[in-house]
Amino acid sequence: MILGVYNVACLLTLSGATAAMTAIYTASTGKTELALVWLILAGLADLFDGVIARKLALNSFEKEYGVQLDTVVDVVAFVVTPFIIAFHAGMGSAWILCGLAVFVLAGIIRLAHFNTLSVRSANSSTHHHGLPVTYTALFLPLLFIARDFLTPVLFSALLAVSFPLVGLLFVIDIPIRKPYGIFYVLLPLVAVVLIAYWLWRFLGTS
Repeated sequence: MILGVYNVACLLTLSGATAAMTAIYTASTGKTELALVWLILAGLADLFDGVIARKLALNSFEKEYGVQLDTVVDVVAFVVTPFIIAFHAGMGSAWILCGLAVFVLAGIIRLAHFNTLSVRSANSSTHHHGLPVTYTALFLPLLFIARDFLTPVLFSALLAVSFPLVGLLFVIDIPIRKPYGIFYVLLPLVAVVLIAYWLWRFLGTS
């Protein structure tokens, strides 16, 4: 009598949502470094939930539910969470908020577009059309490294330019190869390096 689907893939997707909520909490308490770590973990969950889902014997409802669940979690984890991390990192000036708004709206538009295609069974390809929102799980931790080398004014300018640019990449129809083979090794390795860096930065400032 409980709504929803609770196979391994869906549970992994929900673990990504939990990581994103933890990122939002840690960002709101001023622990930006930990928030970035949790964002990366959400990205790793999203990287592998689809792989696991394709190995399961799912009926049509379970497949469609997984697609819809993934999209809802993507909005929270890779659209809203980066906005909140940037905002609580002291980037709340009006001009930066405008750039963040472009990012959020573009992410929502992208996800709604591809959810529509999934319902119509028209989204099968070896390439993404535009930049997937999941890539913010690498983009933001890499971008925030610049904060250690730039003045607050220059870093604010970098954010003000980078967020709307990434937002545009969400909705511009350029082909981007979907992860395959070696990428399922390389991307987690990059994630591990970034997690180690941000944990080191957190421990160094606490």
